[in-house]
Amino acid sequence: MVRGLYTSASGMLVAQQLADTVANNLANVNTNGFKQTLLEIQSAPTLDVYRLQTDPGPRTGKNALPGVPVAAPVGQLGTGAWVYDTPETFSQGPLQATGNPYDLALGGTNAFFNVQTPQGVRYTRDGQFTVNPNGNLVTMDGNFVLGQNGPIQVQQQQGAVTVGPDGTVSQNGITIDRLALTRFNNIVDLRKQGNNLFVDTGNAQPQATAGATVIQGSLEKSNSNVVRSMVDLIVAERWFDSNSKSVKMQDQATQLAIQDVGTTA
Repeated sequence: MVRGLYTSASGMLVAQQLADTVANNLANVNTNGFKQTLLEIQSAPTLDVYRLQTDPGPRTGKNALPGVPVAAPVGQLGTGAWVYDTPETFSQGPLQATGNPYDLALGGTNAFFNVQTPQGVRYTRDGQFTVNPNGNLVTMDGNFVLGQNGPIQVQQQQGAVTVGPDGTVSQNGITIDRLALTRFNNIVDLRKQGNNLFVDTGNAQPQATAGATVIQGSLEKSNSNVVRSMVDLIVAERWFDSNSKSVKMQDQATQLAIQDVGTTA
């Protein structure tokens, strides 16, 4: 009975984490450059269940002992599940034209803007940038957008800023810098760090990218699939409910067993 409680409880924990993950995906459906998170669920090892019974048929061999019960297979017993991993899906989100010269989108999936944060260089697909009072190109959180020569700086009153498809930033026909863009050989090893930023866990193998297409005046929207998320939310609710009922039933069975022992004693 105790094993059954743990098995059902593990199912409730998985269902709760699935619901939390899906809710976060839905909450960020309008977040620029957001990449939805998936859950990889792993089943715990199963147990082989046997039943002792008397073998009615003839038995031969060195272990043949007439009248001695034998173990007959009944089936397998599940022992629960756990969340194995929570990878992001890096598929391209839809592009939306804004006309804002500081809004930038990246074509393709394996390229990221480099931004300087207090914790170090981080990576993002959110290209909604602006210019701070010092002329630095920054994210909406104030982090510096990096070029090949460091933080990109423009002269706000010196004409329009243009960004070419290769990331070259120019003003009045004069090249200022080129956006620092990074691709990863093992993109699945990137992890979210909040504020739409990604961090290399140490195995993503970052490399300076060439050939990434920068689209000025557009933003990449979230790649969250609303329909799938709603279905997953219903599934998580049903998982949690069924496992919760199982826990209650096993708890009641345990109470009855304790009462019977007390009565017998």
